[in-house]
Amino acid sequence: MAGEQVSSLDFDAIVRDTQSHIRAYIAGMGVPRHDVDDIAQDVYVELYRFFDRVPAEVEMKQWLKGIARNLSLNYFRKTSRKSRLQREALVELFLRAEQDGSPGFAELPMRGALDKCYDKLTADSRRLLALKYEQELSSSAMAERLSSTAEAVRVALFRVRATLKDCISRSLASQKS
Repeated sequence: MAGEQVSSLDFDAIVRDTQSHIRAYIAGMGVPRHDVDDIAQDVYVELYRFFDRVPAEVEMKQWLKGIARNLSLNYFRKTSRKSRLQREALVELFLRAEQDGSPGFAELPMRGALDKCYDKLTADSRRLLALKYEQELSSSAMAERLSSTAEAVRVALFRVRATLKDCISRSLASQKS
């Protein structure tokens, strides 16, 4: 394979034969389900770009897993850096707002709506949020404590956050009218 020009038939066959394995591998590394397809697509873009560098003695699936591993690690580096920068920016905004004499977050209408909506959550939902945001546990660690799976925890957290978001939106909308 090394040094050969990739034909579209060869490439299509490789994608067809390996994509389910590569997607599962990426998901198994802990990449959120909504980002797995994007990373898998990037894996095949990289393969296409550097097809001539694939050693003849290496099995294609193993080569693709190496690309997938590297792209997944890059994904985690980017997302952790992004969330860290977002947290830092949020802290900076709050500090500036307090210095400007603006009302603190606790005094904003959104905080009141959040508190009311949080109180409406079930005890299980509040426990999930506490584990995630107060104890800062990973989905895997939460799953161990709850005798569940990491995927089930992520889905439950997604639903709780969506419920809170909808409740807060409705509450703020009713305050405006």
